Amino acid sequence: MSQSIIFCDFDGTITKEDTIDLLLTSYATEKWVTIEEMWEQGIIGSRECLEKQMDCVEFFSKKMLNNFIEDAAIDESFIPFLKKIKQHKINFYIVSDGFDLFINSILNKYNISGVKVFSNRLLLFENKFKTFFPYYDSDCEAKSGLCKCNIVKNLGINREIIYIGDGRSDLCGSKHASKLFAKNKLAKYCQDNKRDFISFENFDQILSELDLESDKIVKNELVIR
Repeated sequence: MSQSIIFCDFDGTITKEDTIDLLLTSYATEKWVTIEEMWEQGIIGSRECLEKQMDCVEFFSKKMLNNFIEDAAIDESFIPFLKKIKQHKINFYIVSDGFDLFINSILNKYNISGVKVFSNRLLLFENKFKTFFPYYDSDCEAKSGLCKCNIVKNLGINREIIYIGDGRSDLCGSKHASKLFAKNKLAKYCQDNKRDFISFENFDQILSELDLESDKIVKNELVIR
């Protein structure tokens, strides 16, 4: 049996709410809603959507960022989940079409380290956001800022791929999963398209389904990179 590897979305999956949605709702001009509708209708891809929406935040200070991160919350069961898979030496990666500035700040807030994150980049410079997309692929099926499909395919070669997600950005990467845990929009998509998945609400449920004490999950030789 091949070794197991876990890919996990961040916003709305590890966090209780989507951090970008929270940011835009609180700090952006109303124009962000129109841009969101264009993305929902497939008129623009998520890269263009994110670029335009972050421009809608006309002023954002370091103090505002600190307050914003302070209010962000993660699923309480994620930390025990992470500790358990570390104990079982299963490689774990966060794959997000969100931004590293928020992801890394939230992980640091909860003293979470040793997790490899693939995401878009965001800098706060002179009270304005600057976006960067190091994992963008113009051929990405989901038109995402970060092509999860490429990352999952490249790292998941000869592995049993376990994917955890909740939204539209997960449609591409999750199709390569041997075992898919889905909720919210991703779960609805799977239901509508008759795709196999395991419904979940928290990481305790995922741990129970993985049954790490059995040999259903094959451990890797390396601890999370």
